[in-house]
This record gives sequence, C-alpha cells and structure tokens, in this order.
Amino acid sequence: MIETFDRLRDLVNPITERFLREEHTLFLVGGVVRDVLINQNIESPDLDLTTNATPDQIRALVEPVADAVWLQGERFGTIGLRVGETRMEITTHRSESYISSSRKPSVTFSLNLEDDLSRRDFTVNAMAVEVDSGIFFDPFNGRSDLENKILRTPLAPNASFNDDPLRMLRAARFSAGYDLQPVQEIVDTAKDLAERILIVSAERIREEFLKLLSLENPTKGFEFLETVDLLPKIFSFESNLEHKDFDKIFSLLPPDDPVTRFSVFFKGLSKKEVKESLKRLKMSREEKRRIETIVDFLNLLSNGPKSEKWTNEELRRLIDLNQLSVETSINLIQASNSNVKEFLSSLEILRSTEDLISFEPQLTAQELMDLLHIEPGPLVGEILSWLKETRLRNGDISVDEEKKMVLKHWKK
Repeated sequence: MIETFDRLRDLVNPITERFLREEHTLFLVGGVVRDVLINQNIESPDLDLTTNATPDQIRALVEPVADAVWLQGERFGTIGLRVGETRMEITTHRSESYISSSRKPSVTFSLNLEDDLSRRDFTVNAMAVEVDSGIFFDPFNGRSDLENKILRTPLAPNASFNDDPLRMLRAARFSAGYDLQPVQEIVDTAKDLAERILIVSAERIREEFLKLLSLENPTKGFEFLETVDLLPKIFSFESNLEHKDFDKIFSLLPPDDPVTRFSVFFKGLSKKEVKESLKRLKMSREEKRRIETIVDFLNLLSNGPKSEKWTNEELRRLIDLNQLSVETSINLIQASNSNVKEFLSSLEILRSTEDLISFEPQLTAQELMDLLHIEPGPLVGEILSWLKETRLRNGDISVDEEKKMVLKHWKK
C-alpha cells in the first residue's frame, strides 16, 4: 500500500516537512485515494489533503514555498496552492451540515481525522493516507465497498443527506460513474428526504447535474434519480422519459456535450416551462440559448411540415436553427424519441444533393466590400443576411454565383 501512494506523497514533499516541524498531521484524502485504488489515470492529479492545522496555520505554512496560493475557500477551512505543476487544496479536519432552510453549510473544525472522514459523502471517499508515513486509514471500509461495488455513507444516510442534501444527487453520479449499487437504506432515505434538495443552491445542483451528464453512460444514475423522485424536485416539471430512453440518449449524444444531452429532457415543454426551469437552475446565458434553440427545433419537428411533406427550405431552416451538424441533429432526433421518419428520409435525400454543413455566405465581409467598393457599415450585414436567406430558400450557391447575384442586386 505504501508503494502505491509513493508518487503522490513525493508531490506533497515540498510542504510535508513544514507541517511535521510544527507537529501538524497531513493526509491525502478523498477522490485521489479512491482513484489510486481503482487504478484510474492520475497523471496530473489535483490533490486534496486534510490536516489538524487551522486555516491560518495552513496559510502561514504554505505561503513561503508555494508558487501560488488562493483563499476563496478559507472561510470553509480550505487553502488552495500550487507547487510547480501540482495543485493542492488543504482543508482543516471539519464537520459541516446544513441547518434549517439555509443554502450554505455551517462549518466546524475538528482535530480528529476520523471525525473528518465520518462527515464525508460516501465510504469510498472516506479513506486517507498519511503523507509522512504512507499509512492507509479506512475506518468505514471504503476499500471493501469499492471492491464489492457498494455505495454506502459513513454515517447513517439520514445524517449524511441532512448534512448536505446534494449528496442525494452525488449518489446518482457515483453509482453511474463507478458502477456502485446504492444500499437500500440510501434509496429509502433519499425518497424520504427528496424535498430537502430544494435548500441547496441552484449553482451547486447545476454543477453536479452537468457532471452526471458528462459521464460516458449516466443511465444508472438517472434510474436512481427517478426511483427516489428527485428529477421533478430539481427541474420543476415531471420527467417525460421512461427508463428505456436513457440508454438511447446517452449512446447517441456524446458525454463531452452535456448541455445537448440535457436539452432532450425539455422536449415537449412550453417555452415558458423551459425558461422557468433554466432560470431556476441558474444556467448560463449561452447554455440557456443552446437548450432553448434545441427544444424549439425538436418541438417544430413534432409539429410537422406546413404542408403534406417537408420542403427543402424547411429542412434547411430547421438544421440552421439548432446550429448542430446533420449527424448530431439526427442523433438528437433519435435520442428524443421523435417519430419523424418522413423528416429523416427527406433530410437524407437533401444531404445527398447539397452541402448542409453551413448556410452562411461564402463571400466574406471584406470580399463583399471589395466587390462593391463600399465601406464597413450596416449595408454589409444586410447583404450577407440576404445571401444567407437566398441560400436557405434555394440551396447551394457557389462563390462566383454569389458575386453575380450581389452585383446584379446591390451594385449602385
């Protein structure tokens, strides 16, 4: 076990002696310990450490040797630093919990490692390695749970989820990300306390949910969220997806684009419902724009063509609307379970005859100004918009054809 953690302990060496000299403990803790045990790639790890030193003492110890120090988490007991290429966060042994309807944890510090580990979310994260000696601490049998694919909390789930209700959402991510099976007590407690997720800040919920959507296959996590009835609490609407749809969504849409995955959950909702849910989750302006655009695209598809069949112009405008590639658009349609066979067959025919990668003019603004001998101004944008509209109505236009059209319609 000592050899397993030697490289990580070496990375902490620049500060280890300073802590020992002042008779402070220092432990690697949490995710990095877990990931070493499951042989995950940790080539450039961000290290979490815990100590019995106070935040003021941590700061005084690391500032002389660190290349950078950040103090955003100081009031919660955490000092961040960088030594060379290694980033670390060192936190005083602590206990934290939410009180009444507060959205922020109340933090108290401890001198005892086991107290600190007992307040962590799951046993697989409640393991530590003393940096000086390499001794492995596992008071809640997290290693055994990791090997047996079990998700448990160090304390009773009722205490753990009351301490921080976000842990119910984290349970979904850990069950899916590490293929862990939540014990029945976790499931039952999450059902009972689901309403308590509402005291957690929207920013923390949003961050955790996007992490879940960024897993290769989050299906197991979403099945847990449905089982404990957390989805409608988080999003203010009933999920319109059944279990069988999750695998389809996550196999068709890539994990590196969690926002597009997320958009599928809003299919069929009104613009008002979408806006309210996105506002509640404090999504960024760009995330809101993307999701609303994709939902518009899916809802327009569901409404069908204006006439008996999709025209080429309607196909182009819909593809242009969602600003995704044709392949991603097709995957999105299939992931959302939209029954639009006619649209897909018409789209395939159109794609075989023209380029659908971009509908923007081939002429640049500068080429346009040179062609018409005009200065920069609103007219340039007006002509470019006119060229795009022509492309959407009529299909592919070569750059020579664009020049002829511009000279015919816009040359004074």
